[in-house]
Amino acid sequence: FDSYSHHGIHEEMLKDEVRTRTYQMAILNNRQLFHGKTVLDVGCGTGILSMFAVQAGASHVYAVDCSSIIEQAAKIIKANDYSDRITLIQSKMEDVELPVPHVDIII
Repeated sequence: FDSYSHHGIHEEMLKDEVRTRTYQMAILNNRQLFHGKTVLDVGCGTGILSMFAVQAGASHVYAVDCSSIIEQAAKIIKANDYSDRITLIQSKMEDVELPVPHVDIII
C-alpha cells in the first residue's frame, strides 16, 4: 500500500479530468440512489468520491484507506466542511470494523 501513500499517484488520478468527471457525473446524476444512504468508500485516497457521495445526498460516508494518504484526505474533507458526514478509517478493508451494521452503497 506504500505506493498509494505518495501524492503523485493521487495527483495523476485527480488531474485525469475524464476519469474524475465521469465518477462525479455517475454519482451526482444518480442522486436518487444516494439520498439518505450510508456509503462505504473502499480505497478512498484523497476522499474525492466520498465528497461526491455527500454532494449527492448521502447521509454518511465511511471512507477507508490503508495508506497514509488518508491524512491528506482528512485535511481536504475538513477544508470542504464535510467532517460531520465523512468518517475516515485507516485500515485494510479486510480488517476494518465499521461502526454501523450495514451500508447501502459501496464505491
